[in-house]
Order: sequence, then structure tokens, then C-alpha cells
Amino acid sequence: MREISNHYPVGRALQLVVVLSAFLCFEKLLAQPPITLRPVITSNLTAPMQIVNAGDASGRIFVAERAGRIKAFQPVGTPQYSYLGTFLDFSSLVGSSGEGGLLSIVFHPGFASTGVHRGELFAFYTDINTQPNSDLILRRYRVSDPVANTPTVLSTDEILRIPHPNFSNHNGGEIHFGPDGFLYMSVGDGGGGGDPNNNAQRTVAASANDKSYLLGKMLRIDVNNTSQGRLYATPASNPFPAGAAIKNEVFDYGLRNPFRWSFDRLTGDMWIGDVGQDRWEEIDFRPAASVPGVNYGWNCYEGEATYNTSSGCNTLINFAPAYVYDGQSVIGGVFYRGTNSLLAGYYIGADYVSGNIHLVSANTTPGEGAWTTRVIPNILPNANEIGFTDIGEAENGDIYITGLRSNSVYLVASTALPVKLTAFSASKSVEGAKLKWQTAAEENFSKFEIEYASNQKKFEAIGTVYPSGNRSYEFTHAGLLSGNSYYRLKMIDQDNSFRYSGIISLQTDESAEGGFVRPSLVNSGSMNLLVEGIYHSFELVGTNGFVFHKQNISGTKGAISIPVNKITSGMYVVRLISNENVKQQKILIIN
Repeated sequence: MREISNHYPVGRALQLVVVLSAFLCFEKLLAQPPITLRPVITSNLTAPMQIVNAGDASGRIFVAERAGRIKAFQPVGTPQYSYLGTFLDFSSLVGSSGEGGLLSIVFHPGFASTGVHRGELFAFYTDINTQPNSDLILRRYRVSDPVANTPTVLSTDEILRIPHPNFSNHNGGEIHFGPDGFLYMSVGDGGGGGDPNNNAQRTVAASANDKSYLLGKMLRIDVNNTSQGRLYATPASNPFPAGAAIKNEVFDYGLRNPFRWSFDRLTGDMWIGDVGQDRWEEIDFRPAASVPGVNYGWNCYEGEATYNTSSGCNTLINFAPAYVYDGQSVIGGVFYRGTNSLLAGYYIGADYVSGNIHLVSANTTPGEGAWTTRVIPNILPNANEIGFTDIGEAENGDIYITGLRSNSVYLVASTALPVKLTAFSASKSVEGAKLKWQTAAEENFSKFEIEYASNQKKFEAIGTVYPSGNRSYEFTHAGLLSGNSYYRLKMIDQDNSFRYSGIISLQTDESAEGGFVRPSLVNSGSMNLLVEGIYHSFELVGTNGFVFHKQNISGTKGAISIPVNKITSGMYVVRLISNENVKQQKILIIN
């Protein structure tokens, strides 16, 4: 994980738009599934890190706690779970310095069988005895009875140890069994800014005892095979070293901190969330048919941006991520394969710091890239304080999210909206901001709560409106308006579940319409720029000063349409630049 400060551009004071923007593309917004998080476990957990199932047809879910305990839970009705007990406790082995702890667990595919792998599971954790820069340990446990909720440990073996001597961060990692029966393990680059030891790009050992080449990788090993004189073997189809009779553990490479990743349980495709260095978080999609030896680009590239310009990076063609965003700590998620038709076709991920949820789906619109992404902020009150650490699956395909700081587990749910919103607008009046909205259908609906924010981030409730027979509503936010105002509707069912509408923006200034980006709320995928005067270029700048787009407009006047459909939703500054001055305008992009 990492922390990034927001640095705002230095220069002239931003001139607020002299325009009233009050519209939404409802058809586009309503096409996305409404997502809610429902708490299903709120007790008997401390710092949950991961949620898994055992594939044993029991319906149980198992939650790994950071300290080194595994808790078992059983569903009791919808959607709650009851606590069954501590399945395993090996906290005496686990160190929690820095980003350490019990990182991941996985049950052997033969866990519930009558064969030789009955009762087997694996744990990936940081070693308590080598803190603070702990070794990374893969350990196997065999328990007495797979059906038991608090079984006896029959045996345990350390399968693999990876030294991690220099830093206490960038451990990775998550373990899964692949469709091929091999165990896959994501490992961070060893920590330190920029991968100072170049671990991620090395694929072979520098000496007989060197294990640092395993850092910054996706590893693949055969834990069912001891024919190579150790507790695992390396598959012959692993790619490195090239030409060697016995391959090493490296499957893919060029990863920074692949903390969370998953297999698509239907196709075997791999989705990897790789935490970025300075700003770019990335989600990598690796089709199951890909040849082993994929290089994801770190530390030559961060996301789609060049990071390292050394000679060793000059010939590398970067792996194209499915999704890149300006964030702080991506939590790789799961491609939904459950029974809820509203979620079908979506990959669901998150961000540890912001608490935002990300929906990624295949793009069916020609010319707009392979994937379409939507960001869902504020899915829960104070979502940025929960600390999402994992998105995992139950046996039936339901998806759950663990909250490290809330000590809770949430079900990712989606149900048809009890109300169909067809219009939502804002206008300025002498009393304040007048909001109007209409609905086409209302069923089992309780009320609207109107929420307001001055910065699109921290919303507060300012009023309540109850259903009316004509399905046409008004609400006035009284007071003197200045600057930007943002509004949304919290639509609450009779069972107290709720959904949010899209956000509308009311931008007010006494000088009426003077902005050169019209409208300044851009949700059509294109930004309309009106050039009046002599300017040689324009820039689209993020709130941290990063220039997303720059274009020469010398000799151009009048209207220019700029595609922004691939830009992450948020606040931006547009700069018109001439030899004498810089004209600036703040805009809101919603994609």
C-alpha cells in the first residue's frame, strides 16, 4: 500500500465557470447495475484480510485475519452468517510489521476428498522471526477432519521461503489453484520506491542461493509433486530459464505489488490488481490462452506511463492494462459468475484508500477500447475509512468484500431499483438551488433523501421527500449559492436498503455564461471547447497537476470537440494557453 498527497496546480486562481450545468445522461447511468454492500458479518473478526471458500459443498466461508487466524462462518438465512469458530490459529508464526501479516489462504482442490490431499490447505504469510523485513512463507497444513469447524492440525510443512530483506512493504500477495491444478502465488517486488534492486524484471537466479528473482512475479508450482527433491516441483511448461531442463518458479513477471488477483472461475482468465508507484493503479487482464512468460512492464512502466528510461527498458513493449486509474491502492477483484443477472458480465474491484468500487465490462462500442469502466464512490458512509482488503467468492458465486478497519464482511448485491428515475435537474432561484426530478415507476419505495456536497466527495443529507402520487418532485436548498454545488438522491426502499442516483452539478457565478467549455459537466464522452481569441494550445489537467492531454490549436477558432470517454470521472482543469496569458476553467467529467 502507499500514501499519496494531492498536489494542486500552481498558477492563477481557477476561474469558476459562468454557466449553469444541470443535466444527466440517465440512460447511460441506469444501464449500470445498482451496487450495494450489505454487512453480513460484523462481529467475531479482527482485521480481516481475505475471504475464501473450501469448495467442499458446505456453504461455509473462511476469513483470514491479519494476525494469523482463520475464522469459519455458516450462512443462516439471507444474507447473514453465523460464527462457527476458529478454524486454524498459527498467529505465533505470523509477523505483522509494515504491510505484513497473513496475506492469503487457499484450500486444496482435494480438501474434501477421500484421497491423499484430504484436509490440505495452504497459507501465505510474512515470517515473525525475520521482522521487520519479513521473509515470505508458503506453508501447507493438513487437518484431521475437513467437515469440522475447529479441526486438529495433523501436520504442517514450509513449502517455500522467499527472503525479503530490505523493506517491509510490497509483499504481494494471493494464492490460488489454477484450472491446471498448479498453485499460483503473486509476490511483490520487495519494496522500496521504484524497485531499486530491479527484482521485477529479473527471471533467473543470480547465484545458487539467490531467491530475489522470485520477487515481482506471478509464480506457479506443483505442490502435488516432490520428484525434484523438495516439497514442490516446477512445471515443465514454466518459461524460465529458457532452454533449461528444469524450469524455475516464475510464470509471469514485471509486477510491482499484485496484492489481490483472481481467476475467472468459468474461463480461467486471470485478473490482476497491481498497486502503482506514484499514481497509476492498474488492473491487468490475462486471457487463459496466453503463453507463459508475460511481462507486465514494471519497473519500466507504471500503468500505461513510462516510469524508467534506462537502456534495459528501451526495447520493452508495455503490456496493455485493462484499466488504469489515478488512485492509491488497487484491490484486485473478481469477475462475477454468480446467479444475479444484474451483475453478470462485470468484473468488480475496489481501492483500499478511497473506498471506491470499480466495475469493468467488455466494451461493445467500436473504437472505444476493449473495456468500459465505471467508478462508484461513497458506496457506504465513510467508505474511505473501511479499508477494503479483498474481494472473494463463495461457492455459489456470491461476491464478498472484507473491511480491515471495520472488522466486517460485506455482500456485494444488486437488485432492481424500487424507483426508476427519468429526470433530475437543478436550477438557481431567489430562494437557493431548486432541484426537480421525476420517476416512471415506484415499488416498495420509502423516501428520497437529498444529499449535498461542495466538492463531490463528502455528501451530507439536507432534506427528505416522501413519495407522491404524480411522481414529480421538487426540493429547494435554501441559501446563497457560490462556487460549485453537487447533489444526489438517496433512494431508500421500505426494507431500508438504498441506491444513489447519479450526481448533478450546479455551478453558479453572478457573471452568467462565460465559460469556454460548455457545458462544464461533461458526461457525453466529448468535451466541447469554444476558442475565442488567439491561443496556441490547450491542456486537460488533473487536480494533482498531471497533464492528461495536450493539443496544439494554433490558428484554430470556434468550436472544438475533444473525446474524453477514456478519462476517469472526476474534477479537471482545462487551460487555454496563449503567448500572453493562460485561461483556466474547472470542469467535471462523468464517464
